[in-house]
Amino acid sequence: MEIKFDVDISVKDMYKFLLNNTYRKLTGIIWIMFSLLVIVITVYTWGEVELLHSLLMILLASLYTVINPVILYFKARKQVRSNQSFNGTLSYTVDDRGIKVTQKNEEASSGWDEIWKIVRYGNQVVVYITTVRAFVWPIDSIGDGYASLVKLASEKLGGRCRLRNN
Repeated sequence: MEIKFDVDISVKDMYKFLLNNTYRKLTGIIWIMFSLLVIVITVYTWGEVELLHSLLMILLASLYTVINPVILYFKARKQVRSNQSFNGTLSYTVDDRGIKVTQKNEEASSGWDEIWKIVRYGNQVVVYITTVRAFVWPIDSIGDGYASLVKLASEKLGGRCRLRNN
């Protein structure tokens, strides 16, 4: 079985990946819960404390709910613009041996034993080689090969495959 597809990573794709990678971890969930708690405390104490304290609480609550997502967007934009591998189409071949990616005259591959996990976040498939190195594939790019990808990855990765059929 061989699945071939091309990927052009956009700023939007990278931004979605960075958001998922930040907010799906335990620390991201804790920060969101902390922000919500600060908002509740701010609303509850509004008018009972000095205005400056309430404004500081709003700023604190917005760190991970507003400010960090904006920072992640600019990080995604910078990464897509400055990283040479995102400045062209990446061609992927997924088969029994693993994943091969080619771009222009360069080629790299990862065997199934090198893949940490493969997950689906919304309309993206993310293949983690390590916790910080991953392939990001928009579902639209995979096209009709998605069901075959789910089957192959499930066979090769077992519980490390967290893909689902539509």
